Amino acid sequence: MLIDLIVARPMGLAGTVLGTAAFIVASPFTLLSGTFLQSGKRLVVYPAKFTFTRGLGDFPGYMEDYQIVEE
Repeated sequence: MLIDLIVARPMGLAGTVLGTAAFIVASPFTLLSGTFLQSGKRLVVYPAKFTFTRGLGDFPGYMEDYQIVEE
C-alpha cells in the first residue's frame, strides 16, 4: 500500500495528465478515423480510474470489468 501511495498514484496522475494531452493532440485524427471514443477511454479514462477510483494497494485486474470493443 505504501508503494502504491508513493510510486503508483503519482505515476498514474502523470499518466492521466500526459494521456489527456496526447488525446487533445490526437483528437482531430481520431475523429477522422472513427476511433475518438476508444482513444479517449484508453488515454484518459483508464489512467484516471487507475489513479482515482481503485482501492489503495489494489493492482490485480483493475481493467477486468471493461470491455474493449474492436470495430
